[in-house]
Amino acid sequence: MADLAYKTRRLIEENAMQIGLGRLTKSVTFDVRTLEALRGEKGPDEGKVFNLVRGLQREIDDDPGAAPVLQPLKDRAERILKDLENRKTTGLAAMDMLAALAAEKDAAMKAAADSGLSTRVFSVFWTLKDDEALRTAKISAMDLAREIEALSTRFPNAAVNPDEQRRLRANLYRPLLALGNEDRARLVDVIVATLFA
Repeated sequence: MADLAYKTRRLIEENAMQIGLGRLTKSVTFDVRTLEALRGEKGPDEGKVFNLVRGLQREIDDDPGAAPVLQPLKDRAERILKDLENRKTTGLAAMDMLAALAAEKDAAMKAAADSGLSTRVFSVFWTLKDDEALRTAKISAMDLAREIEALSTRFPNAAVNPDEQRRLRANLYRPLLALGNEDRARLVDVIVATLFA
């Protein structure tokens, strides 16, 4: 049985195609409009789900700066695909779950465009926007992101210059003074890791 599942997966990976949207394509863009168009297409939902997840991976590969925003969505999309492969969900249910993820992705991309922040700094904002410690201390994740944007401009070589990175880290502690030592250190580590991922 495991051998059959493996062979089926390999067959889909190597040969799955979607015909539509004006051309023959091996992978599709992961967004609400494409997902809705695929719902009306003939063919098994399993292939559509696989192509959508692969399209999301291609977006991450094409824009590494957006990876911190897109990676959690991709991880959830891959869990949906795995559940589909293990027959824990149906193709229709998987398409519905992917539709919710696509809506979340579209909202994130719209928020990124509206924020005026660079891609990397927006990724920091997106990573920290629901952080409980920031919320408790009444520190706005967007205000923090704007300060990080200014610091990124002030220390443009921090990714490759250890001295500049040390000074950037030191300056990141200032807007987080309302937090306890552990939360402050944790958040600075998250910020630096996201900026230089």
